[in-house]
Amino acid sequence: MRETAISQTNSPFKHSISRYFAIVLLSILLVSVTANAQEYRSGWDVVNSGVTSDLFSVEGEGEEIWAFGENGIVLGSQNSGATWTQMESMGPSNLSMSDSGFGAFLAAGRDGTVIIKIDSGSQWEDISFDAGEEDIRGVSLNGNSSVVIVGSNGSIWKYDSGSWSDYSISGVDLLDVSFLDSERGIAVGEEGAILFSDDGGVTWDYRDAPSEASSSRIIDVEFYSDIRAYAITDMGEVMKSSREISTPVGFLWNMQYFESEGGSSNLGVNLTSIEVATTNKFLLSGTEGYLSMSKDGGNIVNRQMIPLDNLTAFNDIAMLDGFRGIAVGSNGSILITERAGEDEQVGFEVRDFSEFGNFVDYSKGMLIDGLFATLNIVLFGIFLGFFLGVTLSMMKTSPTTLKEVAQKRSLILVRLFGAVSFIVGFMFLDHLIPIIEGLGLNGWEYIYAPIGIINPGGITGDLQFENFAYLILGVSLLLLGGLFISANGKYKKSELEIFGRTVIWNPWGVRPLNFIATIYTDIFRNTPLIVQFLFIHFGVQIGALIGDPLAEMLDGSTGLITSFLRDDVLSNRACVSAIFALGLNSGAYQCETIRGAIAAIPSGQMEAGRSIGLNYMQTMRLVIMPQAIRICIPPMGNEMVNLVLNSSLAMVIGYSELTRKAKLINAVTFQVFWSYGMVLISYFIVTWTLALILRYLENKTRIPGLGISGGN
Repeated sequence: MRETAISQTNSPFKHSISRYFAIVLLSILLVSVTANAQEYRSGWDVVNSGVTSDLFSVEGEGEEIWAFGENGIVLGSQNSGATWTQMESMGPSNLSMSDSGFGAFLAAGRDGTVIIKIDSGSQWEDISFDAGEEDIRGVSLNGNSSVVIVGSNGSIWKYDSGSWSDYSISGVDLLDVSFLDSERGIAVGEEGAILFSDDGGVTWDYRDAPSEASSSRIIDVEFYSDIRAYAITDMGEVMKSSREISTPVGFLWNMQYFESEGGSSNLGVNLTSIEVATTNKFLLSGTEGYLSMSKDGGNIVNRQMIPLDNLTAFNDIAMLDGFRGIAVGSNGSILITERAGEDEQVGFEVRDFSEFGNFVDYSKGMLIDGLFATLNIVLFGIFLGFFLGVTLSMMKTSPTTLKEVAQKRSLILVRLFGAVSFIVGFMFLDHLIPIIEGLGLNGWEYIYAPIGIINPGGITGDLQFENFAYLILGVSLLLLGGLFISANGKYKKSELEIFGRTVIWNPWGVRPLNFIATIYTDIFRNTPLIVQFLFIHFGVQIGALIGDPLAEMLDGSTGLITSFLRDDVLSNRACVSAIFALGLNSGAYQCETIRGAIAAIPSGQMEAGRSIGLNYMQTMRLVIMPQAIRICIPPMGNEMVNLVLNSSLAMVIGYSELTRKAKLINAVTFQVFWSYGMVLISYFIVTWTLALILRYLENKTRIPGLGISGGN
């Protein structure tokens, strides 16, 4: 009994020792992890502004910087923002917008208050005007003493030679304006409005915003250079315009999709301004303490640490060069940076990518992401291509001819159908005649008419695919109608004399389904895949046409598969475009492969199926196709491997597959051999695994007695 009592007495003490020992070990582990943890320090430093009122705008030229805010507050700095001096208030109006350039500074309020400082040695001059009931929203300099202002209801004013002129247009509210030089300017506003001027702001022409931004409020624009302009919406979207061959910047606009946001076009924050530091580097400001930077034109946008609380609303950023900058915001907040706000890594060595282990440790995560992205488009592309291949091969082998269709109807019905077809076809083509005439084509140039009628307005017009349907149906119905009208009930071949030679013409032998499938396969087999990628994504914009509606249909779904389809496939327009480009192209090749396998099946199989009461489609589905698929597994396997390899072309539309990830890795590490070598290994693993699976299927589905089996 005593031993039992001692044991019971000592037990709590032993458990306490174990508990204390575990706590000590855990503490040591936490200290060790913390000591080796990667630490960051904000790239922004706080500067005392001397005021507590909100600052709305900031501009800088050289060492001279000016900030503007509530109740006409004007702050000046002559040492790159290190110290600030408050100038005498310019009036009760909030100075909410500004610009600099041509050696001058400009600030304005929404009621028409405008002040200008022509050069560093001059004083601020009041050039305010009566804006009436209009609300001023954007200002820009297009000369040392020339100003363009935009506002509500399409209001546009220009100050030049000491006086204001009204060049307003009827339209939506304009929210900002930016000039590259004295002539070229861009204005933006509500409902995705984008206007362009090439005469100093006197006349303006509308430009098409990306379809995703057609209803957005474009709140800020920066016309940065001859090759680049950026604009943002208040919902966290960024648009980019670049010079493309002979098309100047400002004409074509594309929505930016962020790889850092999973391919989304939305940063999920209310933006307030964009400041472009270099052609591909820009900074963004927003509410709730938001400052971010992109160094690659918007593919990767990194949110930055700030030395203030997250309640701070940053209203504007000004960059003095590619690295030095100033951000201003609520409650008199001013931040300065000498590294474009980029967070600074503290307390450890910079990675040495000349060591292979460090390189692999850095790149493996990106390559795995790229591998999964590649598998996404490959698997969906294989299924789409296989479905199209089976369907098209059955269409190509369909034996039904126009003669057989006509013989099943009375001659009167055939001619009546021909008359109706001819009239409808003529109506379709008649609708297209004025459109084709408006294209201004001559002679052989009419071969490009199908492209012209789809997009007759060019960059300022919408895609009209119905016109292409009118063309195809019009020509087809016109020819078919003419043939049926001329029917005499015999449906025989015709002989024509052409240049002394007899040509046998048999239009009644045309197989309609075969004709359609042949046109499809010829188009996709005789055009480069890379051009198909570009045309489908940027031209047809199939990601927006199909991906967006399907993603909306699945909105709110919580299932594993539906969530994956919505978030990882349909929400990424480049992914949808890549799947269709690969699938449509592969379907054309798989069609010919399966058609060849169908041709290898003895004709007696079809006759046997028809003899027991099956129709053509039933015989194909139940008798012919199961045998044909087994025969064509080896060549189809080759096509699927090619599809995997061709998926690398998806990088040209900005999809983050393996090859694009390697390009991004190489841009940081400069290890070209290692980057692309690891990609080669990744592709080999995928294709080799696919080849083994197909080899297994081939052996399991081999038809006994078919083919050469070899011998001992």
